Amino acid sequence: MPGHEIAGRIVKVGADVYMANPKDVVVVHFEQPCGECRRCRQKKTNLCQRGSSLGFNEPGGYAEYVRARQTTVLALPPDFDPALAAPLGCSGATAFRAVVTLGQAEREDLVVVVGTGGVGLSAIQIARVQEARVLGVDTREEARRAAVEAGADAAVPPTEAARTAEAMSGGAGADVVVDFVGTAATFTLAKSLLGYGGRLVPVAVGEEPIPVTSGDLVEGGKAYLGAYSTTMADLARTVALAESGRLKPVVSKRAPLSDAARVLDDLAGGRIVGRAVLEPPRT
Repeated sequence: MPGHEIAGRIVKVGADVYMANPKDVVVVHFEQPCGECRRCRQKKTNLCQRGSSLGFNEPGGYAEYVRARQTTVLALPPDFDPALAAPLGCSGATAFRAVVTLGQAEREDLVVVVGTGGVGLSAIQIARVQEARVLGVDTREEARRAAVEAGADAAVPPTEAARTAEAMSGGAGADVVVDFVGTAATFTLAKSLLGYGGRLVPVAVGEEPIPVTSGDLVEGGKAYLGAYSTTMADLARTVALAESGRLKPVVSKRAPLSDAARVLDDLAGGRIVGRAVLEPPRT
């Protein structure tokens, strides 16, 4: 059962649960770590190899009910819209990890977001919270418009990215580039935009071979930092931004759960900007 961005109301808890209560409105982290391995003890739960993932190898959120560990849910204010909370569980937390936890974006940095879909639009908002300047890059005109609406200083097609980044940085290059697309072309573009000390954070998984030399890393002290899932710490900080009104996932479509196939077809066809949310029948 797919569906890994989940929010809802708790209807039942196990006998040993002490961190959540029935009727709590919660957002769910799809990663269900074992809680016992070395990585979990280090609080690097995104690297746990013994756990499972809702929507991947355990039943996910395309259902009226889903079961999750108590350590992977965070309570929300009762009036928080679950349709805006659900994307925080992966999209929002992924954007936070890429921009802040790994990218370490800060004031006056130039952050380039390659791919301004659902995750990219959250990344733009988070970069602005960090008081960074933001350049969005996307092939789709409607995605570029959404990027500017989300707070990007500029949004351009890939062919204009180098010239625009150079102008925005005064020739110094980007401090952080996040690649949410994962093709050889976007990775090559992303690394070409980095300035001295720049951090490239690939998020999307790609299969194409990519040329990288030691000089790409050593020259100018650049870093390539793979973003592999997220932790509850990332999610908690993301939720805090959303609760304060500084992050609002772009949800352009809401539909009943029964329309899942049609909505997925729209998503695959590039007809959805941001996120679509499926809502089960109210009980």
